[in-house]
Amino acid sequence: MVTRRYLAAVPVALALLAGPAGAEGVYKWVDDQGRTHFGSTPPTGKKAEKLNAQSSAEPAASGSTGNWQQQLQLSNERRQLARDKVQESSKNQQEANQRCLAARNALDTLDRERPIYRVGGDGEREYMDDGQRQAVREAANQRVATYCR
Repeated sequence: MVTRRYLAAVPVALALLAGPAGAEGVYKWVDDQGRTHFGSTPPTGKKAEKLNAQSSAEPAASGSTGNWQQQLQLSNERRQLARDKVQESSKNQQEANQRCLAARNALDTLDRERPIYRVGGDGEREYMDDGQRQAVREAANQRVATYCR
């Protein structure tokens, strides 16, 4: 029973001992052969630079990229912009298809042999002659070439 108490206390003691060891810091120095070394205690008689392990990790976490919440927000904004772009592209394609269909229908109507007319300002029908019909047909062909790619 006493052994169990000691076994339960061992992890707590290790955690307490590890805390100050990690807080000491890391030292960097160069030996006589020019090799760089790192350690938790500086060598005697050598010039050592103390590195702060926490300060080097903090800029990566809270630097220009921001924390995870900001990164998540940026990711969501990029995803939404991509969705909007796809939606806009789909809308533009649908409008282009409608313009193409309208141009083809107009050309089909002009290619039929029945008379074509326009309603004038006074409400009377004004029938197209062959020259007018050909000019309108050429304009419809141009719209088909433009809208139907």
